[in-house]
Amino acid sequence: MKITLFQRSRTIEWEIMTYDTEKYRKKREKVLGIKKRGMSFGVIAAIVSICIMVAMGFVVLPGTIAYIAERNLDDAIYRLESSGQWSHEITTGILEIGGIVGAVTDKGGKRLIITFDRKEVDVIKISSFFRKKGLKPTLLNRVNHRQRVTTLLEEKKLEAL
Repeated sequence: MKITLFQRSRTIEWEIMTYDTEKYRKKREKVLGIKKRGMSFGVIAAIVSICIMVAMGFVVLPGTIAYIAERNLDDAIYRLESSGQWSHEITTGILEIGGIVGAVTDKGGKRLIITFDRKEVDVIKISSFFRKKGLKPTLLNRVNHRQRVTTLLEEKKLEAL
């Protein structure tokens, strides 16, 4: 870079060199004792953060996927008015209705627990199926599937004590 200074009788020119950081970097590192060894802090921080995110993914993703798969499921608990047991034909026949995921009887066979997708099927459609078969069931409870599973797990823990 040249700087020109004009005076009355003469012209003065100075050539100023700009400081080149790359040219003197090795000298600075030698004087300051800086040695390049291994990976930089940024690379190590990036590797650690990626490892943490992958580990959190392994912890969080299965629960999230399970929630998404079961978020629309409800359970309807029925009992026959005649206090009889549910026949195997009814428990397998109700599975033919679209949107019903499962049908299970309890230990005594007195109650029928039907797991269904509430977006596709409603309790009214299930009740009409029973009326077509000539049964008179009583709807004891309609509960969210996750809530029922949580309740069953808590009951198992209490029974184990």
